[in-house]
Amino acid sequence: MSRRRIAHPALVGPTLAWAFLIGLVPQAADGVPLPPAAARQAVEDPAPYEARLVAAHLAALGVSPAEAAARVATLSDAERAAVAARLEEVGAGGSAAGAVAVAIVIMLLAILVLELMGRRVVSRP
Repeated sequence: MSRRRIAHPALVGPTLAWAFLIGLVPQAADGVPLPPAAARQAVEDPAPYEARLVAAHLAALGVSPAEAAARVATLSDAERAAVAARLEEVGAGGSAAGAVAVAIVIMLLAILVLELMGRRVVSRP
């Protein structure tokens, strides 16, 4: 039985290292700055408004109002302002798309390793 090589062994390591390094590069949306302090000065005392805004958003995500108020009370003014500025990014949990993507990558890596070991991977519908 003839063994076919999928990739030259000298290319596998550098390719995996390159893919890992590309994954470490931050995305463009990760570096989005918060709005300047001048925009926050439009409201004289934003702390009560921000606290209500964050608590209402947490309640909309399914957190009980009492627990949401308790969580907001533990935040400092700077943390509360940061959360209020990025409310559209706050979610109830991770997305299912990320979990599916990770599962697909793990399966493809397993198939690649099995192929490189000389095992045959057959998929039948």
